[in-house]
Amino acid sequence: MTTPGAGQFYRWLDEAVPRAGSQRSLDSQDTTLSRRGLLIRADKRARELAGLKIGAGDVVALSMGNVAEFVILLLAVSKLGAIAMPVDPANGDRSLLGVASRLPVRAVLRRPRGLENSPLQYPEGYKLLARRKLSGSLLEVDTLELPDELRRQTLPGDTEYICETAGADGVLHDVLRSGAHLRWLGESAAKMLDLGPGTHLACAQAFTSPRFFDPVVLGWLASEARLVMADNPTLESVLPPIGTYERLVVVDLLYSLQTAARALKAAGATRELLAVIPQATIATSHGRMLKQVFGEHPRQLLLLEEIGILGVRAMHRGERFEPTPGIELRPGAPHFSPTHEGGHEVLFHPSLPVVTRPPVPAGQPGGPVLGNFGAGGGWFHTGYLGHFTGRLDATVLGEVPGRTDSLVNLEGRRASLRTIEAAMLRHRRITEASAEVEYDVDGNPFVHLRYRATGHTPLDDLDEFMVASLPPYMVPRQATRQDPPLA
Repeated sequence: MTTPGAGQFYRWLDEAVPRAGSQRSLDSQDTTLSRRGLLIRADKRARELAGLKIGAGDVVALSMGNVAEFVILLLAVSKLGAIAMPVDPANGDRSLLGVASRLPVRAVLRRPRGLENSPLQYPEGYKLLARRKLSGSLLEVDTLELPDELRRQTLPGDTEYICETAGADGVLHDVLRSGAHLRWLGESAAKMLDLGPGTHLACAQAFTSPRFFDPVVLGWLASEARLVMADNPTLESVLPPIGTYERLVVVDLLYSLQTAARALKAAGATRELLAVIPQATIATSHGRMLKQVFGEHPRQLLLLEEIGILGVRAMHRGERFEPTPGIELRPGAPHFSPTHEGGHEVLFHPSLPVVTRPPVPAGQPGGPVLGNFGAGGGWFHTGYLGHFTGRLDATVLGEVPGRTDSLVNLEGRRASLRTIEAAMLRHRRITEASAEVEYDVDGNPFVHLRYRATGHTPLDDLDEFMVASLPPYMVPRQATRQDPPLA
């Protein structure tokens, strides 16, 4: 019987154990666990956290990579009725401290970096109550007393999970997901990817990104698939030996899938698997080689961090996006781009509310469409540029060639080009900066920075400055100094 007050993550597992508790359910680089083994470990961690007086409604930040303990702690936090918020450790502690400045973070669980053993310097007003290691683990847990201002902040009572995403203006928004929202996402992912018994679901990309968390972790929990994960962003680290699975589904970036396919092709080999790419703006032509090597047309996900998966399609000429159950898609205002063919912005109508802190302004991705657009209103922006077809209302979405705003998907994480420009303008010599997204010959996006600076000598410290000022995935791959000034 499900524990009273437990969240959706824990309920999924608790309900699965009686019918499939002994089946292997999770493979990581350090362990293999059945569903019953996961439940036992999650219960143990829940008791430890409860002993630290962490309970229902408390926000718990999880800063670690794709390790088994991440999943175990996600389940433990859910059992207590607390709110889990994964934080990307790729940006050091900067993201973690940013979260603590916006949200009432009651506890932080993280992996220490190197030999550093001093407490984090939390934002003003926080008080460190206790700091200890979890039993049998290198993970550390800090329990905190909240500042008065954050203690007065209230979150919706049904919130179970929070993820961070960037707005088009560079402002960070926290997406608040209820148990009903998580259940809808998980069941939708399991259905669209045909996840079932005998399926190995593999992913080596960071679960802190909704582009991987939603289809992989939620799809796995809502199905009887077996999760294969690794704290190493290379596809080879999660591919199980041939002959050990009935069906293999791999969710990864186009670049990683292309690298693996080329290696197999060079060796004269193939490997049957379904490649799932959470990048809707990739041209279908880039899926041909993947089909040749993997034996099946890849699937593309149309995904918006504020709501989740909007649709899926086979990456093949003439295929159309099939909306997620509970989602309607339709064209919005026409848009003309200097780099893409004209089209319309993709709008969506969800069956569940979009809840963010702060609320996404009207007109931005995840924000409402002004006016009573469509029957009954309730339509939202995506920022995607779409090509629609159809005889009646032209509501069948085909290609998604780009975006209508300054957002870009870099290494599976959403970023604002305006944020990159603002960071570059803090350099002592740069006076103008323009960041643009470009694509390499394989269809992978990267940032090209064009800038103007004072003086006539080169900016020898530019690379060092970019690395120090931006998360690794946002660092421009190419930088060009322009003279005369940018138009």
